[in-house]
Amino acid sequence: MIKLKSIKTNFTIFKKQTITYWISFLIPMLVFATYFITKGGNILTVDLGQQYIDLLAFFRRNLFTHPLKLIYSFQNGLGGSLIATAAYYLSSPFNLILFLFSQKQLPIVIFIIISLKIGTIGLTSFYYWNKNSGKQKQMCALAASSAYALSGYVVANYFNLMWLDSLIFLPLLINAIDQILKHEKSHLILITFALWFTNFYTGLMTLFFGFLYLLSNIFIKNKYEWWPILKTYLEKSILGSFLDAFVLLPVFSEMLTGKAASGTNWSRGFQFPPYQELAKLADGAYNFHEMEEGLPNIFLTIPFLLLAIAYFLSKKINWRAKLANGLLLILLVASLFWTPLVLFWHLGQFPVWYPGRFSFLLIFLMLNLGITFLNKQDYFLLWQKLFLSVIAALLLIYFYFNRNSFDFLSQQNLLLTALFTALMLLFICFIYGYNNFSGYFLTISVVLELICNLVLALNNLSYQKNGDYRNFSTNTTQVTNYLWKNDHTLFRTEKNFYRSDDDPFTANYYGLSNFNSISNQKVINFMGALGYMHNNNSYTNYGGTPVSDALLGVKYYIEPNYVGDSVKHNQQMVYNNANHRLDLSNYTIKKEFKQLLLTENKQALPPLFLTINTDQKFDFTPDNPSFNQQLLLSKITGSKKKIFKNLDWPTAQMHNAVPELNDAMEYHKKDKLKNSNVSFTLNLKTNNSYYLELPSGLDDDQVDLYVNGNKIDVAARDDQSRLIDIANKQKGQKIRINFILKNKFLDLSAANLWSLKTKQLKQILQQFKKQQPSTYQPASLLISSSNFYTANKKDLASTIPYSNNWLIFDKQHLLKKKVFANTFLSATLTKGRHHLVLIYVPFAFLIGCVISLITLFISKIISKKIKKRYR
Repeated sequence: MIKLKSIKTNFTIFKKQTITYWISFLIPMLVFATYFITKGGNILTVDLGQQYIDLLAFFRRNLFTHPLKLIYSFQNGLGGSLIATAAYYLSSPFNLILFLFSQKQLPIVIFIIISLKIGTIGLTSFYYWNKNSGKQKQMCALAASSAYALSGYVVANYFNLMWLDSLIFLPLLINAIDQILKHEKSHLILITFALWFTNFYTGLMTLFFGFLYLLSNIFIKNKYEWWPILKTYLEKSILGSFLDAFVLLPVFSEMLTGKAASGTNWSRGFQFPPYQELAKLADGAYNFHEMEEGLPNIFLTIPFLLLAIAYFLSKKINWRAKLANGLLLILLVASLFWTPLVLFWHLGQFPVWYPGRFSFLLIFLMLNLGITFLNKQDYFLLWQKLFLSVIAALLLIYFYFNRNSFDFLSQQNLLLTALFTALMLLFICFIYGYNNFSGYFLTISVVLELICNLVLALNNLSYQKNGDYRNFSTNTTQVTNYLWKNDHTLFRTEKNFYRSDDDPFTANYYGLSNFNSISNQKVINFMGALGYMHNNNSYTNYGGTPVSDALLGVKYYIEPNYVGDSVKHNQQMVYNNANHRLDLSNYTIKKEFKQLLLTENKQALPPLFLTINTDQKFDFTPDNPSFNQQLLLSKITGSKKKIFKNLDWPTAQMHNAVPELNDAMEYHKKDKLKNSNVSFTLNLKTNNSYYLELPSGLDDDQVDLYVNGNKIDVAARDDQSRLIDIANKQKGQKIRINFILKNKFLDLSAANLWSLKTKQLKQILQQFKKQQPSTYQPASLLISSSNFYTANKKDLASTIPYSNNWLIFDKQHLLKKKVFANTFLSATLTKGRHHLVLIYVPFAFLIGCVISLITLFISKIISKKIKKRYR
């Protein structure tokens, strides 16, 4: 009986101690999850659906079965290291949940992971604020933790799920720094390690903020305490950072060839007028435009905005603390719009989409100031009430008179913002300090505002269907699994449709397309020179021809099988983003699947091949893809035959358009209010493939393009010329090319028509391919060739991107590496018999592992000394 009573008592204590912690986790998680449950669980949008889900699929497929693929993979574009990619996108412990579900359930698992992360943000922040608030202000801490977990930053960036881990660890980091300031034991080493490990990008932002927070709080301390505190902080931070050297060293190495390789113009100007940022404090201040190129998201609810201001009005707070926090607040606010600080926080690069990626730090600081005010002052003074009421009124007036300047400031948004402002003024003037339920009132009003903001904001976005991803993954992996079983050479595969630029990761094939924030700039430049659509961190299989297919080793193509009528509607693939490639009909059908066809390109070269002289200079001409493809073919094969023939433009047929005075393929509308088009009819005299070369700057903003009535996608990323296949095997037929003007002017002076001599190309490639050894990939980091003989000195070339980590052995003799075509790996072979073995050795990773192990040993010694100190 006594034992039963004891268990009951312990259970009651446990429940009382933890119930609020559970609530802090459940409120934000359930608010977020409930919204998407009402949307059918369709959470995929922008980069989450176009990049991250593919990388997570790759991670799930390989972590426990082929872990070396997370070091290097040919699924990463033309081939590249994945260590930094994994460190940026995949190293969150939450991703282990992926292994509890099947590949088909991946969108739902991602939804669960994001929901759990948001709940955990609420939990860790409540732990921090509750610890410093006391029992009487526990509900206020709960309100703040909910505001942090569902802040404007989280709502606007939930789909950038790899950034959310830093929000989880930020309160723990600040708590550890507080402990150091109090000369208490802390876990700063582990937290520093966790921030670097889970996402080095936002981790760096968080750690720098932690350092600024330390400095601002040291200022409040006596001077004799400054150095001991700083010394302890630096020791632990440095140890935590060196503990993560196995990630940070390869990341630094890869960043030098990725984003850090591209320059940025620094200036002292503003990104936008600073006062505009006030609009982001309103409810629902978010939409697709804001995601792409809008203002940083700093929504934290009206109550905590006013409480943060109240912090600086309180006489119960030390003036030094107010000065230090005020300066820190000014720095973070200025970082939203002042260019040097914007670039500083974003590692010297302007953010491509998702502005103000550090703004969660500003939100946390303001919430912390608000909670500090509530802990220090139990009621508002009359003058404080009046001052905050005036500030609230001025903010509402600003919203009202600028409602037409921001498309997210709808009447509904303004009414809700005014309502929650009124509730907060009611709290300030008549509830806080007068009633015991003031904490409950604050929490309820904050949570209601958070719900409204989330619904208003996310309703402005569109989402992909989970079923579309599931059907794509199921059908494409069926094809690629067949290929891996039946072809044991090293080859590349592509498709004439795509779901995302990172399809190779989901569909498990070696392709040409890639979308990665840590991209090899030399590869991007090379692909751009050949005419492939690209920007500064992606390239895709748009702009290719049989020439580039063969030279880059694209041996197989996956194409839609439109005959599959018997497939159930909910299992049918969506062939979005079709790549207009009529020349693919030249490839042989190898196998037919229910919804897809597999074709073989028998002219495709292996990734390793022999050529005459790889030391030849490659002077690619900007915006001239036909010339560059011809140049690459000639340099590789040694053939001097011209396979691209330039054609004269037929006479233009114009509707509501007239040529410019110089008549140099430049046209303008007669009547600006009427539809206008310029068309050309091309009579085909051969069965060659024909291409329209669109010049740089001519895209879907200027024209719609139709070929024989079929609309062609002419969207571009960065400005560039590209080749569009308009005919193949259509001798004797007529091709009508129709440009529909969207603007008053059309400039085709730099556009060209080309005929590709397909028979000559086939002869050149077949003759060249006969001389080539076969290439294999026995293991993830190993490539080998068949045995072959060279009668004289030859150069080994490849389409494997150059890296110092590759070692080339010829019969166990290490060869000296060279760079081929400004991009790829090559070496010189002597006369005689050869057997090549290429080994990828991640030197930076291995050195980092050694440093991490040494640091671990040192940290254990230090921890033992610390334990003795605190005994």
